[in-house]
Amino acid sequence: MIQGRLHMSQVAFVTTRYVEPGRESDYTRWSERAEAALDKIPGFVSAEQIPAAANGQPFWTQVIRFSDKEASVAWNESADLAELQMEVEEFTHDTEVSAVRTGTSDWLNFGLSTKPGPGAPVKWKQLITGIMALYPTVVIAHEILSALITVPFAVSTLLTNAIAMSLVMLVWLPQLSKLLGFWLMPKEPLPTRTNLGVAAIILAIIAALTGVFLALFS
Repeated sequence: MIQGRLHMSQVAFVTTRYVEPGRESDYTRWSERAEAALDKIPGFVSAEQIPAAANGQPFWTQVIRFSDKEASVAWNESADLAELQMEVEEFTHDTEVSAVRTGTSDWLNFGLSTKPGPGAPVKWKQLITGIMALYPTVVIAHEILSALITVPFAVSTLLTNAIAMSLVMLVWLPQLSKLLGFWLMPKEPLPTRTNLGVAAIILAIIAALTGVFLALFS
């Protein structure tokens, strides 16, 4: 993936394609040429490919992000894109393209980003921050539900996770994005001591919560 700079609002092109069986390597090479062409576009942010899955989605998904609408229009009207589209038609079919406007606060990107980038924090920061938000929410939701209702384990698990994920996605993560924005998505690289220091505080909070829950609920 090639990375660039991000402004406060960006535009993403999400393209799905069915790749002809046996032509996956051709499509991968085509994707690399597309990223090389994109890298020449001012305002290009990132490009990602999500392969088809044998037991899941049968199509490939390409996500291209631009820093603003003008950059996306420049790419959409470029001769490079026109040429690439002609090439890819040889080994793909049923192409669908959507353009969406995105921002910087919704940094949990459901696995679309595999490298540090302007649209999302690095994975290890996402991981420990997500655990800090999810762990106490799941425990507390479980204890409250258990005290209020008696339902089969499968139903209890479903309700607990539904409540916890709703709170995490709609309440905790947006707040944590504001509180830890300097660390999650710094404008400039942070010193190692700052990265490790904040991580240590988060891990200490998780450990403290574990101690509290063991004392309360064991």
